[in-house]
Amino acid sequence: MGRLCKIALMSMLVLPLALTFSCREKASGELLEYYRSRQGIYIPGEETRDATEKDFLWADDALKHSFHVLEDTVWNYGRDINWEYWPVKDIEMRVQLHRQGWWSSLARAYCTSGKEKYAREYVYEFRDWVKKNPYKPFGVDGNGTVSSGAIGIDSPNECFAWRPLEIGIRLLRWPVHFALFKDSRYFTPEFLQEFLDAYHQNATVLMQSFSPSGNHLIHQSSGIIRAGICFPEFEEAEEWVKAGADNLNREIARQSYPDGCHIELDPGYHIGVVQSYDDAIQVALRNGRKDIFPPECLEQLVRMTCYYLDYCYPDGTHPCFSDARRHDDLADSELLEDVSGYCDSPQARQVLWFATRGRAGEAPPYKSSGHPDTGFYTFRDGWFDANVIMPIKATERGMWHAQPDFGTFELWAYGKILMPDAGSYVYSGDDQIELQRAYFKQTARHNAITLDGRNYDDPAPKVLAWKPDEGFLSVEHQAYEGLTRRRSISFVEEKFFVIVDEVSGPASGTLTLRNGLGPGVLESSADGGYIYRDGDAALCILVAGPEGSTVSVDQDWYSEAMHEKHERPVIRLDASRAPGAATQRFVTVLYPFSGTTPSEISLKNLNFVSVDGKDYNIKIL
Repeated sequence: MGRLCKIALMSMLVLPLALTFSCREKASGELLEYYRSRQGIYIPGEETRDATEKDFLWADDALKHSFHVLEDTVWNYGRDINWEYWPVKDIEMRVQLHRQGWWSSLARAYCTSGKEKYAREYVYEFRDWVKKNPYKPFGVDGNGTVSSGAIGIDSPNECFAWRPLEIGIRLLRWPVHFALFKDSRYFTPEFLQEFLDAYHQNATVLMQSFSPSGNHLIHQSSGIIRAGICFPEFEEAEEWVKAGADNLNREIARQSYPDGCHIELDPGYHIGVVQSYDDAIQVALRNGRKDIFPPECLEQLVRMTCYYLDYCYPDGTHPCFSDARRHDDLADSELLEDVSGYCDSPQARQVLWFATRGRAGEAPPYKSSGHPDTGFYTFRDGWFDANVIMPIKATERGMWHAQPDFGTFELWAYGKILMPDAGSYVYSGDDQIELQRAYFKQTARHNAITLDGRNYDDPAPKVLAWKPDEGFLSVEHQAYEGLTRRRSISFVEEKFFVIVDEVSGPASGTLTLRNGLGPGVLESSADGGYIYRDGDAALCILVAGPEGSTVSVDQDWYSEAMHEKHERPVIRLDASRAPGAATQRFVTVLYPFSGTTPSEISLKNLNFVSVDGKDYNIKIL
């Protein structure tokens, strides 16, 4: 077992080998009693003992060795568990197995039902995993160091089981399993020693293999802090806490921009980093270690949370830009309540307003918001379910999780996401997985305009105008060699949107404007446009382009969760661009409504929109 100190009974670890078995067994029993009665150490999650219906599903499946490696992905790993079973060669699904997310469901099912079968299964699986996944030192393979996150498809098992990210997540999760199972009759003194030994090994290996940077390092650092604080009996515990805190206090400035945007420019990873910081801060605060995080770290975390709240939806989900998935990250307000207490500032009071759904704190002094330094913008007419919200991504390309999607957007109205972004579907793996990832990543899968269906070059975006009070945004980038594309969006009277795409430059080919919808019903309208319906939420859509343009409807895919995809209609407008052609303009009108009868809308030409008999100039720079 790992070296322990601070309590005399743990001297059993260094007693002579001649010590009788009965003495050693007695000492192990005393050690277990110590942990069962230990006071003054808070383990995050130990208070959440009530199992949900999903928990019982996952736990009962685990009894049959059918493990939910992802939310809706469950495979059976055999009576004699095969921890290397991998029917779909997606690396994410292989590494998720070694995070053992379903063990938390086993623990809550045990606490709620009192049935020892769940504890018995946990002990069996834990021992089996430790036995069949021994740590072996490894370093650089053909795709880079595993600590950087890159694992080759043919890498040995230890690269998946002992990647530093997975170690960090185990260090975060295992303490709550310990807290919820420790009173079970299957949590014997012998098993306690095995658990502590394995936990100590994970922490020791991680201390030697932190990732050099990125979100992986954040999760690893949060994990090592939890290890040191939740198990202060280990003699290295304070070293672990210091290492994790040093990493987090340094990385908050390296991994976020001054305005609060995370460097990966991905809503999912943005809030994931905030959550991981909060995990570390809360375990420190609840255990009397407020000293390890300075005020500037806490203040930046508040800014990061406000940045996220600017573009998230009333149900707590966020846009599926880049590799983001439609998680319900903020549907419960615990994270927001935590963050709102990290400093006394107007932004912290705004976070509290969201956490309490307006019962406390202060509402933001704005509705539409923009961050020109980093490139996320949001038009909205309010903050609640029935409001209209359009988040827009006009950032630089960003890092590995990003996509060539400059200017793409989503549209929420009346409680529904009417125009979801493409999403990501998968991460990385064998050739088939890489092809699937490449498909969803394409510019042509987004609400964007392409030349010959090609992906955008890396953008150097220019913010030409951001006027939230007027409901106007205009951004520009060099989409392709020889082709500049400008997108201007007007939120007219906070009722409807007019999107103008203008292209210029010597390049020629076929220009295609796409507007992707959700899984609802799309019908043609009498005015030559379309009406899309999803329950009580609906959308009028009109598109127009240069002379000779053609409009049609494709069927395509979008994804909101790993290995889940849904078919949807996409309205496309195609136009030819001849060599030396002048600037060409494309116009999209999006009018959300609720009910059965839409307003009368028409595009008189590419300069005027008429709504219920009132003409509006199409605004451009």
